[in-house]
Amino acid sequence: MDKFGTNLFPSTISTPVNRRRFSLAPTFNTPSTTPTQTPVNRRKSMVQTLSKSAIAEARREADEKRKAKYAKMERQREEVRQQIRDKYNIKKKEEPVAQIPPPCDGRITSEKKGPLFLPDDDDSFDPVKMASNALSTITEKLPFKLPWK
Repeated sequence: MDKFGTNLFPSTISTPVNRRRFSLAPTFNTPSTTPTQTPVNRRKSMVQTLSKSAIAEARREADEKRKAKYAKMERQREEVRQQIRDKYNIKKKEEPVAQIPPPCDGRITSEKKGPLFLPDDDDSFDPVKMASNALSTITEKLPFKLPWK
């Protein structure tokens, strides 16, 4: 080997020296010890130690905090909305009162529609007469006369 650490004679086998290789790929070292408890088992053991009443109390407190947070945010939004209404002289819309549907007599769905009634076969309905009346009405309103009249 020369002073730069290169092998001048490739036929001879040299023992590798502990040198750090520079590469872009990360080294994959397996841990020699594995954790005794996985994260899922650790969570389960934490939950099992708490009593049901303590869990219910914690959920209730978290729910109250969440509701208070969103109520505060809605109050701030309403203040901003009111400032915009005042600036542009916009009146606030009245919320319509919810209409209560009439009570039904044992039916869950709406009333069924009956069959459509067709007009009786009488002489009052004549499509040719209706078309000629419409055409005569239009021709009377025109400012000029048609060549066939």
